Amino acid sequence: MNLEADQSPLGARGLIFLPYLLGERSPRWNPNARGAFIGLTMTHKRADMIRAVLEGISLNLRVILEAFLDQGAEIEAIRVIGGGARSKLWNQIMANVYGRTILRPALLEEATSMGAAIAGGVGVGLFPDFSVAERLTPIAAITEVDPEAKAVYDRLYEVFEAAYQALVPIYDQIAALPPRPMGPPRGLSIPSSSQARSSTSTAAT
Repeated sequence: MNLEADQSPLGARGLIFLPYLLGERSPRWNPNARGAFIGLTMTHKRADMIRAVLEGISLNLRVILEAFLDQGAEIEAIRVIGGGARSKLWNQIMANVYGRTILRPALLEEATSMGAAIAGGVGVGLFPDFSVAERLTPIAAITEVDPEAKAVYDRLYEVFEAAYQALVPIYDQIAALPPRPMGPPRGLSIPSSSQARSSTSTAAT
């Protein structure tokens, strides 16, 4: 999918993805938020939708980054872990969206377990302090910011934020709708257990 997403230009040809498939926590704190593609047209391709998802997730993480910066945090670089960190394209997107260098450690999937082990080691005196993490998890790749791409993403971030704010009342209206009972799609009947047993017996004979 990374190869396919790379075929779509920066900004996914005007397609924006709001990644709120499970609502949203800090700093939005909005359980009613929902996912959405905005700007979708007949001319958009699968590659555009994949890239829009990668960009949408990154833009939403920038919302969290901005919250830290507003509180006075100084963040010069960002480390990424997990399977998604293997994507060179996504790392570049994140670097350009955040305006900060992206560092990919050699240890990805097991990084959280390593962190817990280091914390335990410091706690029992096995390690003198948390600086041991630098030695145990060396940086394997560094992705720098592309200034021209960052300028585009700065504009796209404003649109992303405006799209979310515009949909907040819609999210609330959707949440206020009466829940529909779960059941089979209209026109589809589900046989009762006795009917199912009868059909099974007939088929067996």
